[in-house]
Amino acid sequence: MKPILFQIGPFPISSFGLFLLLAFVVSIALARRRAAPLGIDPSQMLDIALYMIIGGIVVGRLGYVVANLPTFAQEPVRIVTIWQDSGLVFYGAVLGGGAVAVLYARSRQIPLRRFLDVFAPPLAAGYAVAMIGALLHGLYLGRPTTVPWAVQMVFEQRHPVPMYLLIASVGTYIVLRVQEHRAMGAGTLFFLWVALHAVTRFAVEFFVESPAVVGPLTLAQATNVLAAAVGIAGLVVVGRPQPEPVPQNPTG
Repeated sequence: MKPILFQIGPFPISSFGLFLLLAFVVSIALARRRAAPLGIDPSQMLDIALYMIIGGIVVGRLGYVVANLPTFAQEPVRIVTIWQDSGLVFYGAVLGGGAVAVLYARSRQIPLRRFLDVFAPPLAAGYAVAMIGALLHGLYLGRPTTVPWAVQMVFEQRHPVPMYLLIASVGTYIVLRVQEHRAMGAGTLFFLWVALHAVTRFAVEFFVESPAVVGPLTLAQATNVLAAAVGIAGLVVVGRPQPEPVPQNPTG
């Protein structure tokens, strides 16, 4: 593990923070390439992506602060020092960025479902990149194991959970790219990404050393059950056939 890659003056640059920035760059580049075929002006994508990143970081950070309130109550200044602990709640970031996307799409009269589809594969790709930083930083503490691919964490060999998440996200990206070449309703790619991400994140959590808080489920698993339900419900809604327009009777 290498949580701090280097320092710029008094500021330590975390490995997760650097790879998170790289994940944003990759996601924005992919979104710009995907915009035009879906009928969206690529020149709009850089602005909206930057606004979505800001919204995602703010809401994701607030979620992390609330989840760790006793720690931040003792040291309130740490709320803004995100480069030190790299603390974000993933679905908080998705909600923050999604809210910005909804507002932007409405203001520019862009079809919302098609707009969300633009970001589905980039989100999967960006998440995979971010997981490289998560592994270097030591996030997602895996359970002790003797498998050949174990990594050294906390003085013992443990499951490399971020690598499992990376592989799962790459697989999700491939599925999304395959599916988008089929006839689907607008919004299908986005909700498919939500469902696949939630299911894989739920499964990988079995390798994380985390306490059960909702019956036999960890907090992450309970959250991803809800996310999977949202994704599946969204797929049902967007998959419904659109009603045919009622023909108008000719007037004499």
